[in-house]
Amino acid sequence: MKTKSFISLLCLTLGVFLFQACNDVPAPYDIPGKGDANSIYGTGSKESPYTIKGAALNQNGGYAWVKAYIVGYIPTGDNTSSTISDIVFGTEGAGTTNIVIATSADSKDINNCMAVQLPSGDVRNALNLQAHPENLGKEVMLYGTMEKYFGSAGVKTVTAAILDGQEIGDMPEESGEAIFSADFSQSLGDFTSISTSGTLEWYNDYSSAMITGYKDFNGDGEKENQAGVTFLVGPEIDLSHIEEAYVATNMAINYERGDLNANNSILISKNYTGDANNATWTQLTYDTEGLNSDFTFKNKKTAIPAELMGGKVRIALRHTCSDTQSSTWEVKKIEVIKGKIEDTAPEPPIEGENLLKNGGFETWENGVATGWKSSNSAGNATVTQSTDAHAGSYSAMIEGSTDANKRLGSTEITLKAGTYAIKAYFKAVDANASIRLGYAVNEADGSIAGGDSYKYGAYVNDITKDTWVEATHEFTLEANTTVNLVVMVGKNPGQSVLIDDFSLQTNDGGIIEGGNPEQPEEPGDAIFSESFANGIGSFTTADITGEQAWNADTQYKCMKMSAYANGTSVKNEDWLISPAIDLSKARTLTFEQAFGPYNKSMDNASQLYTVWVSNNYSGDVSTATWTQVTINYPAESGWAFSDAQATLPAIGAQAHLAFKYKNADGDETLTWEIKNVAVK
Repeated sequence: MKTKSFISLLCLTLGVFLFQACNDVPAPYDIPGKGDANSIYGTGSKESPYTIKGAALNQNGGYAWVKAYIVGYIPTGDNTSSTISDIVFGTEGAGTTNIVIATSADSKDINNCMAVQLPSGDVRNALNLQAHPENLGKEVMLYGTMEKYFGSAGVKTVTAAILDGQEIGDMPEESGEAIFSADFSQSLGDFTSISTSGTLEWYNDYSSAMITGYKDFNGDGEKENQAGVTFLVGPEIDLSHIEEAYVATNMAINYERGDLNANNSILISKNYTGDANNATWTQLTYDTEGLNSDFTFKNKKTAIPAELMGGKVRIALRHTCSDTQSSTWEVKKIEVIKGKIEDTAPEPPIEGENLLKNGGFETWENGVATGWKSSNSAGNATVTQSTDAHAGSYSAMIEGSTDANKRLGSTEITLKAGTYAIKAYFKAVDANASIRLGYAVNEADGSIAGGDSYKYGAYVNDITKDTWVEATHEFTLEANTTVNLVVMVGKNPGQSVLIDDFSLQTNDGGIIEGGNPEQPEEPGDAIFSESFANGIGSFTTADITGEQAWNADTQYKCMKMSAYANGTSVKNEDWLISPAIDLSKARTLTFEQAFGPYNKSMDNASQLYTVWVSNNYSGDVSTATWTQVTINYPAESGWAFSDAQATLPAIGAQAHLAFKYKNADGDETLTWEIKNVAVK
């Protein structure tokens, strides 16, 4: 009994000691925003940003501020499957799409680290370690969504940042004075989707309320347009005792060809009772700057008219589209905030001198306007000289297509960080045309990754053949960037246009000397050419595997190969081989190619559709020694032909050139079409 009593007393004593010792440890329910835990976790506001621990405890998909130190990055790539454990603490080999932050500048403990996604735009340009190795070790504040990234707690969709005291990106509206706030990161909340025409609906995706009338509706793998008028109606908001208020919306819009406000409308009503058609709606017009060029989210504010104050109202978002065109509209947050919209001083107009030497398209050589031929995939259109000029003697005609968007791309130029204005004049050739001005960001190797590497302004529609129309677009580069200036001619309606008097101006930027390569010298006369307009010509084929083979298409005047048969992709290896060509010195290969159908992955193109040379081919491809040469590929699949080019090495006077098509069973194969092959 004495032993048992002693043990009981000992346990009681230890219990008291442990209880007292644990008083300084936050309780499990002492989470961010609760009591003294703020210093450990933060609240996620700008004034009290989350720490690494706070962000890790709030992985709910919502937007918040995080404050930490930049310590490295996570490798990415086509054949890389990385996790948080693959952190590189440093800058060597860094990419542009992510950084890693930690609790201290010298931390190397992955438990104190978090991966951060850098979407394309101002934040990526300013923070990525590839362009800014000097950012390593710096403290940074980030505004993004709290959600898993690289398999662990992370920060994604970063839209704003503060580094070295400088605000970067689109700073969020602080909601301290919000009368009403709705966050669509997880669901539509108390908002209701109502279709007044068609069957489209608002839904929750990409941490947003979103809607589009252009997608694969029937599951056949092809996107199509559907017409519709669809409301997203919010709950009742009481403005009875409010004299002034405004609506703040964090949103992104892309692919709109009509009026942004008319087709993507923010509305307010005092008499909505459940029938959107019978309610009286007042449209709240927002400024469209920064919208409709990509999916960068922008904060837009619009005042509520005085006559709608003093009662109860409903806010609604109305999306309108047709069976030929639809935008995609994404909304992350909408708030009604008490007070006036603060006036901001207007930015000074951009009035610098034109940085382009041949913006008037007056100088041409070998059928190419000087300074208007890209060495990458930025330009894919057929461009010819025209004497129908806005000023001077000449303009350029950009040939349109209903099959694909066509682009005129300038020669690569490296621009300093700054804000730029581009302007040009357009006139349709035959029927009304549609264009967009913009630029394409070059990767380190000079290529263009595609997708959001193209930064466009708004569509300019209904350009007629009777009058020259001015189009303008402004953009800001946060870092020195190599770009191609781009004019995109929309496939809807796909009409050809004339362009003249293109200017590039800036008040604070400029061209970096040495980063603006001269137009490459045009190669001399071709020593070998084959158009395939009348069949296979002097080429031969070698069918190694599979039933399919290269064949001549007399309608489209090309050679083509596809491994798609009987509804599936089958294993094939097929070669298209030239006659002997003199490669006793390095030569330039040019040809036109297309990869159909549309909207298919081009990720494996460089492994499946390749070009080779051999100096000992004698009729059997399996016994010859082949060397692969690097060619460029279009960013998007489609039936439109684009220019391809390669440098052929000096391997001998009796060399052979070959186009090799190879895929395995079940690969997502494409049809490869080739024409107008030339060696110069």
